[in-house]
Amino acid sequence: MKFTIVLEPKGQKRARGRAFLVGGTAIAGKPRKDEEQLLEEEKLLTLMYAHRPPEPLQGPLMLGVKAYLPIPKSKSKKWQAAALAGEIRPTTKPDLDNCIKNLKDVCKGVFWQDDKQVVEYLPGTGKYYGAPARWEIEIESLGLPSKEKQVEHPQGLF
Repeated sequence: MKFTIVLEPKGQKRARGRAFLVGGTAIAGKPRKDEEQLLEEEKLLTLMYAHRPPEPLQGPLMLGVKAYLPIPKSKSKKWQAAALAGEIRPTTKPDLDNCIKNLKDVCKGVFWQDDKQVVEYLPGTGKYYGAPARWEIEIESLGLPSKEKQVEHPQGLF
């Protein structure tokens, strides 16, 4: 399954917790996402919802994510053209790990049961510059061979 979502990629923010004083003792509150993060996730899920499978996918999955960030308007036309051609890649926030984490959180329960099912990233997964800013997402089931077709490997790394 492959689809594009026209929305600026955002990274997963750290959940923030609060401490409360109860009888002179500090008690940590449950970490939670801020309102801005929840709104961004809701926007992304709303746009992705039309592409969801009839039922959440089962088994091991491969995920491909291309996060196209907006090209800075402050840069020269030559720089912008190079960025659009893929010659310059973003080294700014959000970082790729947090972009993927955000996407996987949104997909949980809709595209797959749990993000632990994602066992591999497809080639080309990364951050790019693009217009419009967007997510290009590809999800593939990792069709493992049946047990009788699997090769037995001796103890060790391979």
